[in-house]
Amino acid sequence: MDQQFQHTPTPTPQKSYKGMAAASLVCGILAMTLPVPVIDVILGVIGLVLAIKSRQHDGGGLATAGLVCSIIGTIWAVSFTMTMLFFPWDSFFNSFNMFF
Repeated sequence: MDQQFQHTPTPTPQKSYKGMAAASLVCGILAMTLPVPVIDVILGVIGLVLAIKSRQHDGGGLATAGLVCSIIGTIWAVSFTMTMLFFPWDSFFNSFNMFF
């Protein structure tokens, strides 16, 4: 008995990047809503990296939404931090004390 076995290659499953897109959206939303600017900057940068990486493959609209939310959250956090560092809040609030 002479049997010949024919080897059929199995296709390798493609790696999905939709999880990265969802993670970028979550990081972007958290960067926009959390009240701690330092954490917002970190989450925004992580969201940016994940969104860019997932958009290069197959992230789609979810990756775009994550990218937009991460950009908005990062810009907000950096501008808020710079305002708190360089704006003289003490003199601003003390100027209202003379009225009350």
